[in-house]
Amino acid sequence: MFLNQVPLQHLWLCPFLAGLAWFFTLFALLVTWLAKGMPKYPMQSNPCVAFISDMAAFTLKPLFLVGGSITAVSFILTVCAVHFARYSHRMYGIDDVRWKKSLSIFAMISGVVASLALVLLAGMDTLRFHEEHAVLLLVCFVGLAFSAIATTIVYFDQTWNPSPFRRLRVYCILSAMTISIDFCLGVAFYSLMRSEHWKIAGILEWIMAFTGTFYIWAFIGFVS
Repeated sequence: MFLNQVPLQHLWLCPFLAGLAWFFTLFALLVTWLAKGMPKYPMQSNPCVAFISDMAAFTLKPLFLVGGSITAVSFILTVCAVHFARYSHRMYGIDDVRWKKSLSIFAMISGVVASLALVLLAGMDTLRFHEEHAVLLLVCFVGLAFSAIATTIVYFDQTWNPSPFRRLRVYCILSAMTISIDFCLGVAFYSLMRSEHWKIAGILEWIMAFTGTFYIWAFIGFVS
């Protein structure tokens, strides 16, 4: 595996870059929208607060495409590094049962699928490719969810059981907390959308997106 050739002290750069790219992409979209007086976009599904996909379909599409691509590539490297660290004798060297190793592979594949979907949906915007964008968005969310859940299960022993890696335990708990928060926000977002509470739903979408940054950054503690 190519990660064997990477100096261990540099692995933390993968989640750091992924989180940084995602944060500044979202920040640039949001600040630009606010600076322009919160305009409404054609085919905007939320009449109060524009969704990320709405903003990324127009003048800031190149920014979203570049930022999303950097995030995607860095996230793939991050997920691979997190699971590499668990089994590599250069890091934690944990000897897992077969099903956990299989779950690690599943987490990495899900992360790759989610990342590829992010790049594709950034290119196929919601204005010109509405149906395709919606499908890719769903694939991205499902891939991220599967990857996050699988990774949490694999590292569950470091979260709740006595662990010789105390620092790792702290970051495992932080990661699980961000996943739980995003899940609760997602349920609330769906309920608010169904009941047409557009403004709060729109705000929650942005909070969920920014929370994803901290989920990614929590992996710094897994690989540093």
